[in-house]
Order: sequence, then C-alpha cells, then structure tokens
Amino acid sequence: MNPALLGNAIHRKRIALGLTQQRLADMAELSRQSLNGIEHGTVNATLETLGRLMDVLGLALDVHDPETSRQARGTPTRALWMAVKGANVSYTGELTPEELERALATGEVPSEFRPQVAQVLDEAPLQLVTKVVAEVAAKQHRKPAEIWKNLRRLAQSLTATRGGLWA
Repeated sequence: MNPALLGNAIHRKRIALGLTQQRLADMAELSRQSLNGIEHGTVNATLETLGRLMDVLGLALDVHDPETSRQARGTPTRALWMAVKGANVSYTGELTPEELERALATGEVPSEFRPQVAQVLDEAPLQLVTKVVAEVAAKQHRKPAEIWKNLRRLAQSLTATRGGLWA
C-alpha cells in the first residue's frame, strides 16, 4: 500500500468533515505531528493508530485479492507467462510457461532451462513468484505448500538463494 495515497484520503476526508489536524488528532488519540506525517505519507503508523484514525473519519480499508476478481471476470492467470518472459531475456533457449509449471510441480528442471528457472527464483519480483506458485497449485490441483517445497528444492539445486529466503 502506498502511504501517500492513504494519507491523501485521510486528508481529504478530514477537510470534507471540517476538522483541523489538531481536532482530528485529539479525537484519534495521536499527536498533531503524527497526523501531519500520516497525511503526507512520511510517518509509518501502526495498524492500531490507523484503525483509530479511520474509525473517527468513518473510513474503511478493504483488503481484496485482485486474483479473485480476475477469476470472477473469467480472465486467465498469466503469472507463469510473465515469469518466463522475464527469464528468457538473458538466455538462449526459451523456457515456456508449461516447462516452468512442470519444474515447480515436480521439483526438477531440464538442464537447458536451469539458468532461466534460477533467474525466476533469484530475480523475479516476489509478488510474481507468489502468483506463479498459486497458479501452478491451481493448475496441478495441489496445495501451494507442495509447490513451495518444490520451489525450495529447485532453489537449492540451482544455488538460487535469494539472500537465504529459499533455504
């Protein structure tokens, strides 16, 4: 979440309600300086503090999974496709979404695709890796925990440590 966007929403609602920073800060039991920092996106507030502030303003944070919305619209997941697109840029031989799926489903990767799979594990954005695991689990009718286990096995065999994250 972008703190500046949240702070801007709080600022707009405060102004719409005709509240000063000091009045709102008092009502939410925080300092005016903290509220100012939250509104400008420069203060890391706790969830408890944000909760009090949002309650006073009558605002709510919604947590939604864009993947669920995409599935409801019938739009296919393309995490595997996005991951292989990024991995194929630097290497000869083309890793396909099906090959990446097979590697994550089995924990084994053909030697010609080892560099591309290592690149996905070491350099792809973590949000994409998470989506890839979810997509493979869904396609293979398996639990994501099984795919994560295979991912860790692959990372170990490929020495793709990602700073110890896959250990």
